[in-house]
Amino acid sequence: MNPLPFWVTLDDWRPGRGVASFVEALNPYGVILFARHLVEVNQIKELCQCLHESGNGWTPIVAVDQEGGRVSRVSTLGFNFPGASTFRGDVEGIESVAFEMGDLLAELGFDVDFAPVADLGPAIPGTGLEERLYGEEESVVTSACAAFLRGLARAGVAGCLKHFPGLGGSSVDSHRSLPRIEGSAEERAAHLIPYNELAAFAPYVMVSHASYEAYGDDEPATLNPAVYEILRETGFKGLAVTDDLSMGALSESGSLTELVGSSLRAGADVALWVSKEGESLETADELSGTPVVVEAAARLCQSMGGG
Repeated sequence: MNPLPFWVTLDDWRPGRGVASFVEALNPYGVILFARHLVEVNQIKELCQCLHESGNGWTPIVAVDQEGGRVSRVSTLGFNFPGASTFRGDVEGIESVAFEMGDLLAELGFDVDFAPVADLGPAIPGTGLEERLYGEEESVVTSACAAFLRGLARAGVAGCLKHFPGLGGSSVDSHRSLPRIEGSAEERAAHLIPYNELAAFAPYVMVSHASYEAYGDDEPATLNPAVYEILRETGFKGLAVTDDLSMGALSESGSLTELVGSSLRAGADVALWVSKEGESLETADELSGTPVVVEAAARLCQSMGGG
C-alpha cells in the first residue's frame, strides 16, 4: 500500500506494539522524532527499527531536526555539535561535522535530517534563527549548505534545505506568529540562490511559514501555490515538505485538517505536523480518500519511482 503524504510524530518514546499500531493505522510517508523520543542509544535504535518495520507495504522514513548548536536533538545523549554560526565559512569543517552527525544518525536508524538552514542572515533577535545561519552572503550560505549536504550524504543520510523561499528578513518567530516579509522579487532574489545552486543535490526542501510581499499573497508560503511553482522553477526534483503545520504562524489559517489539505493542494509533496497521535489519526481519517490526498499520494508514489 502506498503511503499517505503525511509526516507525523509519536506520543511515546518506547518501541513496541503501540508505536507499530499507530503507524500501521495511519500509514504515513514519514515519522519525525524529537529530543523527548531520544532516551538512550539502544532505545533509539529499537524505536527506529520498529518504525521501519511498521509500514503497510512501505518503510516509513524516520527524520530528526539535527542542525548542531541550539537545534541539537542528540544533545540528550551527550553529543554536542557546533552550530552554523561558529564556522565562519569553514567549508571543510562544516562537511566534517555534518558527516560526524550523519554517521551518528545513520547508526541510530535515521533516514533524514531536516538540515541545513539555507536562510540568509543577519538573524534578528527573537526570530528563532539566532546562531543557526551560516552567513549573510548568498555565496557563503550556498557553499556551507552544499558542504553540509555532502557530509550527510557520505554518511547515508538525506538532508533538507530550509526554509524556502528564505526566512532572512523576518522579524518574528514563526513558531509563535506569522512573519510578513517585505521586498520585491528582485530584492528577494539573493535568498533563492542557495536553492537555485543546490536544486539538483537536495533530496528535500522545507517550505516556510511566512508571507512574502514578493510573491503576491498574504497566505503563508506553505499554502501559496506560487511559492511551490518558484521552487520547481529552480530545477528541484526532490520532495517539498511543509514546515510543522501546528506552528503558531498558522494559528489563524484554519484547522489542522484544512491546513494539510491546503498545503497539498498548493503543491507540497508531504504535509508535516506535530500533534498528538489521536489528532493525527482523526486528521488522516478526515482526509483519506479525498481528491487532494489521493492526487498528492499519487504524485508522491511517482516521485518514489512507483506507478
